[in-house]
Amino acid sequence: MRKGDSLRRWLTACLPDLKVHPDRLQIFFEDGGINARKSATLSFAYAYRLKVLLTDYAADPDHLIVPVLAWIEKEQPQLLARTDSAPFTFRSELLDSKAYDIELSIDIMESVLVSLSNDGKGWNIVHPPEPGYGDIFDGVAASFRQGFGNIELLLESADPDAVLTPAIPPHA
Repeated sequence: MRKGDSLRRWLTACLPDLKVHPDRLQIFFEDGGINARKSATLSFAYAYRLKVLLTDYAADPDHLIVPVLAWIEKEQPQLLARTDSAPFTFRSELLDSKAYDIELSIDIMESVLVSLSNDGKGWNIVHPPEPGYGDIFDGVAASFRQGFGNIELLLESADPDAVLTPAIPPHA
């Protein structure tokens, strides 16, 4: 279940307050299941609801939603192609005139390909990238990534310690 960590790293790179207060971001995996069928391999898919809780979020909520949409375009693009429902849902509590607690719920599917190792003594386990849907936002998400310089590298990186310094500018 790698997408929870991917989203944590992405939001930490995009939202400056999370670098200072990482405890304000909590990630939960709920309603999880394993999708598997009888076949020639033990390949399967994780299916779960990714819950993202930001506490005491003092920026404009738009500055959270934009990077989440850009992350979804890369990590779960089929959610943006659906016409029957929203790509994710949210709940929010206005704490005072300057801060929110915001909870996002994103339905995630993560494929895992399993095959016998070449020596026959173990398993090769691979998490393939999501199928390419092209630029769902017709250049908008690409412009988002370009505006942040090398932020796209975080999505491409398999390095869990990748550190970037992009930030959404504070709204005026």
